[in-house]
Amino acid sequence: MMKIIIITQEDAFVVPKNIEKIARLSGIEILKIIDIDSDHSLVNKKSYFVQGFGIAQTMKMGIKIVGAKFLNIVDGLTKQKMNISPRSLKAVSNRYGIGFLRIKDPNNKEFLEEIKSLYPDLIISYSAPVVFKKDLLQIPKFGCINLHCSYLPLYAGVMPSFWTLYRKEKYTGATVHYMDSKIDNGRILNQVRIDIAEDETMFSLILKTKEIGGNLMCKTIKDIQNSNLQEKDNLPEKGSYFTWPTVEQFQEFTKTGGRLI
Repeated sequence: MMKIIIITQEDAFVVPKNIEKIARLSGIEILKIIDIDSDHSLVNKKSYFVQGFGIAQTMKMGIKIVGAKFLNIVDGLTKQKMNISPRSLKAVSNRYGIGFLRIKDPNNKEFLEEIKSLYPDLIISYSAPVVFKKDLLQIPKFGCINLHCSYLPLYAGVMPSFWTLYRKEKYTGATVHYMDSKIDNGRILNQVRIDIAEDETMFSLILKTKEIGGNLMCKTIKDIQNSNLQEKDNLPEKGSYFTWPTVEQFQEFTKTGGRLI
């Protein structure tokens, strides 16, 4: 039985489904789901998106999120389950009886001691909004792996869904890679190229890349179980790295036809 810990940030749409996919794999036990609630988590950047995309686009996104939360509440209260996918990290943890913890920093000493006591084989990150430091990276037997929603080494860093659309790319990707002390820097374990549609929005591209990436993560877990990894170099000098867009770049994006949702 492979023991896994998942470290991510709150998401109402795809990450809970991706965790559910892992929970249904044979030979897997998810020990804990860790929600990183930091200043860099997307759920804590509401004013940033309002300034960049305007009230109308942000409200439209907010309605989607409220709808997802409503479905979670109804599903939780209904004796006969609605057979819908979980729409929060807490919902998927409740459904599968997985321990849940919300913290600020996974590099905290107290948290590290707790994780060590669980003896995980693998730690999985779904775009966790913090850098994993050496003490955390060394805990699991098979290391820490991350899903990044671009075709690494291209578009490493923050918000690849925005940057690929902003720069009018024709394709992006999903990449599962080993984690090290630098962002999106470790050796590549699996990746797939993903075409960008002409009418793609940031939200639709996030959904697409995260869903495909979730399937890729399941494949990588099976590859680790079967000792069938085909690693390849991740060459940052041949790629590109992006940080948080400015509000002005968001506004420029919308003025040229780009949409959040």
